[in-house]
Amino acid sequence: MPSGPSKTNTAARVVWLRETLNHHSHLYHTLDKPELPDAEYDKLFNELISLEEKNPELQSPDSPTLRVGGQPLDKFEKVTHRQAMLSLGNAFEEKDLLDFDKRIKDRLKKTTEAVSYVAEPKLDGLAVSLSYQDGLFVQGATRGNGQVGEDITPNLRTIKSLPLKLDNAPDGLIEVRGEVFIDKPSFKALNKEQQARDDKVFVNPRNAAAGSLRLLDSSITASRPLSIYIYSTGPVEVDIDLPETHWDMLQWLKSLGFPVNPESKKQKDISACYKYYNTLLKKREKLTYEIDGIVFKVDSLEQQQELGYVSRAPRWAIAHKFPAEEATTVLLAVDFQVGRTGALTPVARLEPVFVGGAMVSNATLHNMDEVSRKGIRIGDTVIVRRAGDVIPEVVSAVESQRPEKTKKITLPKTCPECGSAVIESEEMAVAKCSGGFNCMAQRREGIKHFVSRRAMNIDGLGEKLVEQLMQREMVVTPSDLYHLKREELLQLDLVKDKTADNLLGAIEQSKKTTLGRFLFSLGIPEVGETTAAQLAAHFKTVEALADANIDYFLPRGIEGIGKTRADAMVEIFQSNDMPAEGAPLQEWLQSNLPRTKASEVEQLLKKYPTASALKQVCANDLQGRAASRVEGVGETMAGLIVGYFNDPQNTKEIKSLIDSGIQWPAENETGDASATNDALAGKTFVITGKFDAMSRDEISAALKARGGKVTGSVSKNTSVLICGEAAGSKLTKAEALGIEIVDEQGLESLLS
Repeated sequence: MPSGPSKTNTAARVVWLRETLNHHSHLYHTLDKPELPDAEYDKLFNELISLEEKNPELQSPDSPTLRVGGQPLDKFEKVTHRQAMLSLGNAFEEKDLLDFDKRIKDRLKKTTEAVSYVAEPKLDGLAVSLSYQDGLFVQGATRGNGQVGEDITPNLRTIKSLPLKLDNAPDGLIEVRGEVFIDKPSFKALNKEQQARDDKVFVNPRNAAAGSLRLLDSSITASRPLSIYIYSTGPVEVDIDLPETHWDMLQWLKSLGFPVNPESKKQKDISACYKYYNTLLKKREKLTYEIDGIVFKVDSLEQQQELGYVSRAPRWAIAHKFPAEEATTVLLAVDFQVGRTGALTPVARLEPVFVGGAMVSNATLHNMDEVSRKGIRIGDTVIVRRAGDVIPEVVSAVESQRPEKTKKITLPKTCPECGSAVIESEEMAVAKCSGGFNCMAQRREGIKHFVSRRAMNIDGLGEKLVEQLMQREMVVTPSDLYHLKREELLQLDLVKDKTADNLLGAIEQSKKTTLGRFLFSLGIPEVGETTAAQLAAHFKTVEALADANIDYFLPRGIEGIGKTRADAMVEIFQSNDMPAEGAPLQEWLQSNLPRTKASEVEQLLKKYPTASALKQVCANDLQGRAASRVEGVGETMAGLIVGYFNDPQNTKEIKSLIDSGIQWPAENETGDASATNDALAGKTFVITGKFDAMSRDEISAALKARGGKVTGSVSKNTSVLICGEAAGSKLTKAEALGIEIVDEQGLESLLS
């Protein structure tokens, strides 16, 4: 850890702390190359806070302590921009982009020469103006109406990637323009925190960023995960020769310490711009932040000057927008779909609308709690969102456009598929059909789940084929799949000889599986892929899992005995001076167990009547509220698992599946999580990107087989990121957290 000047020289120490902290903050938040551990940074930061509190005259405008926010303001003061912050013209298709290029060439009289551009992602955030005087950040403002904005300097100071002091900046004024935003992972985490506090959740990252910047209390803004990218300059009044192109200007701004979007690229002509647009459109969902298009700017600053402005927009720039991801339409009706667990999901039937590059007529409403929270009614004009391949959802109602006669959305009393009663309870987040196995919808969705890639992986058995098989009553339960005949398959639409042969081959191949996959395929309520693997690892056989009761998952123990006393008791039981086998135990227990009541001794002897039984007791067995024996299985899930295996229909189906030939290797012979190799025990892995030699499922199974734990997201608890080609935000986050990163070649060594 850097030491710096002596602590007796307060002024020098404050300067050194300020510069050191700013340097490491820039490395971490702007360059994504941290060098100082968080704990050491915090120690230096706290020292600076202490020194500035004792010596307020030593605090300067570039002190990182200002990032924590200050006293709430009564209001924001107005700021007149030195140079107007203009909006941009829009392009929506290739022709618009070509027309823009033609106008540029005509005005520059360069009809036969290519014009070079700079392409920059158009972030969906809030535009701001930042002023630096002699290298120090002195003021920041919102765009406002383009001419006048609001002074939000205290709030902008809290953004960790915004430099408070520039590196080697010349004296004079430097004004820059940038976009403040919240990245997608941080937005999800922020909303999770809001929900935990029973605060209002934000609709999207842009609203969250804008709302955070306009808080009068900057200490709250400091708690929000804001970031910024700088994309241009305003007035610059310095005594040096400035760059002559926009691209070189961006590089100069980077050298001063400003964060500039790494996806920005120089393009030789308009054709290259369109290729870049399509490239980033495909990459859009992998970016860690929201963008809604690309901004193309003429690169030459001299040409920008010559082209000038029209109305409220520059002639030399245009925003090529991506297909809209949100649109408004009318909610015509609501149907209820029944899932494999019986959960009823309200689905909006919409007046068709083009959104996110596709025509949308149906969208999810999630559940009735969401319907109530959003205040949506049939007949409302609603906002529909579609991002990439994600299922479209209804975001909210446009209440200002609500007609006089709308209809409240109500939950049906009976299942729309089978007519069974619909169950509601405060314990369940969703309403469910009580029909169980008798409900056609639940059976259909259950079979789709059973054949899916992550379950039994029956290749070629898609949704339409499953529905045909069920409609013709050729398949009623999953085990029926293993008794299908070739001539039966040939009766189905679009199934020819080769298709039938391939399908029968895939069904036969699926019989060789793993215990974890098999348990996952059964569709046990709340048991996902990871939990299924953990159950397989713990129980080793289906029979052992089926025999478990809730007391096994969550040992009841003895009421009143906590972990500390349980540990002490076990230590005493395992000593060698216990009474001989068969000798009375009550008196010995009462005299040897500290702080143990007579009623507790009675309970002990009732459960463990002999000395040998007591010697085998573990602390978990004694605790009144013991932890689950299986990681992640709490009381609710344990109840669902036990209930599943107590249902005769389920156990009969499991027997039929095993009798049909489904099997898995015994312990230590499989890549399943049920293997006991613990070479990677205690390590948590995340897998991202594409791999040549193995699929991600195979990598996951191999890691679990060696005792590793595999999760879906990177956090401070992640031990290793397994990284293939085309990795996205997980790699970025892992690098920021200093997590070990292993490529495909390193994976081979790890697994060997």
